[in-house]
Amino acid sequence: MKNWLRLLCFSASLSLFSGVALADDIEGKIESIDKGERSFVVQGITFYVDDSTDYDDGLKGFDDLQVGQRVEVDFDYRDGRHLAREIELDDR
Repeated sequence: MKNWLRLLCFSASLSLFSGVALADDIEGKIESIDKGERSFVVQGITFYVDDSTDYDDGLKGFDDLQVGQRVEVDFDYRDGRHLAREIELDDR
């Protein structure tokens, strides 16, 4: 009975965390931009923006991004995609 209860608790905890988005950040130069997909690549990773993406350090929106700019990207990884939550210029 105890083993069954442990297994049930473990399964419930996995279910709780399976839908959680992982958040992180990365710095680097923008390697490419796809305006149609509203995405850009930093360190080989494609980041997508949406209406909730925040822009800082003089960036007003997606159209301000340029290939070669050094940026810091705070992102969530959800549904197999890197979603940019905040993009700011990296002042290195």
